[in-house]
Amino acid sequence: MNSYILRFFSYHQPRRIRVIESLLTSRLTVSNLFWGQQYGLLQWLGADRQLQRSEYDAVIKSLVADQLLTIDDHHQARLTTKGVQRQEEEQQYQPHFLDWYWLANTNQLGQRLLLGMQVVSEYAYHNAKYAPVTVGYGHMLAVKQWFHRADRKQLVAAVYHDLDQLTTGLASADERLAAFLVDGLVGHNLPALTNDQLAAHLQLSMADMLVLNHDLLLGVAAYCQHVPGPLQDLLAPLLNAGPLSNSTALTLNLYQQGATLEQIAARRRLKLSTVREHLLEVAILCPEQLNWDQLLPSAKRAALAKQYSDPDVTSWHFNPAEQDAGDAFFNYRLFQILQGRKKHD
Repeated sequence: MNSYILRFFSYHQPRRIRVIESLLTSRLTVSNLFWGQQYGLLQWLGADRQLQRSEYDAVIKSLVADQLLTIDDHHQARLTTKGVQRQEEEQQYQPHFLDWYWLANTNQLGQRLLLGMQVVSEYAYHNAKYAPVTVGYGHMLAVKQWFHRADRKQLVAAVYHDLDQLTTGLASADERLAAFLVDGLVGHNLPALTNDQLAAHLQLSMADMLVLNHDLLLGVAAYCQHVPGPLQDLLAPLLNAGPLSNSTALTLNLYQQGATLEQIAARRRLKLSTVREHLLEVAILCPEQLNWDQLLPSAKRAALAKQYSDPDVTSWHFNPAEQDAGDAFFNYRLFQILQGRKKHD
């Protein structure tokens, strides 16, 4: 776990330890999204939703004790020279499917996939008396409904064909992904390999196993989004339509239709501050969906540029010059996001 957490910190840039935790566990706030973008870590959103704060804090404490991290008075951590050396010594697994970070909750996807494949395997051997893998009740119900809707005569062959295509695609990115998927499934008289066994077989550290598992399931999600078949039928209900939350997407739709922020707030019975947060979320995750000249006119940009001239947007401190502090902060954050994008483009 120490090596896993260490990969999210930098020697050159101090990073807030709570932001890293919040990104991994998918605590969605505009602040977390903004800082995640500035750290270049937004693609890791939701990579470890089961991470407990006590476990995370213990790892941070251990990394500091081992002189791999230093923490300043603002609860920001930075890699030490020793920490950089540790990173360079360890050949970390490099994920392939992080661009799909928004597509699915990989923890939920993994549970449904595991049970679904077990059901099909046992059905292929006409075995109705077996102990199903332990998953949430909602997944048990969803798999049962999926199984009853399926064409039983074609199901086994169709699932086999789906898995063959999927593993071929995964192997083209990294053969370990395909091996992890196949060896991690539960079948008729075939228990899944344990994490320790998989790690030994794939010659990976346990830290890299966490990354590979998340990467694999994002790859599965991407496959299911594009390829019709039984896997898509099973997992499509767990896939998101886009990076934005449903509520944010509704706000964006009204904004694109020409409604003002005040009109959106009244129509949706939301606080104006909530509408602003929705548009800031869009600015971070889907900036191409916004008319920036309308949202932040050139006159406002010029005024903000005089006030905030440092090219390093992470060093800025909000200093309201307007009477409406809420509107002032909205414009400030929009400008900060816009300027920060130029740095990363």
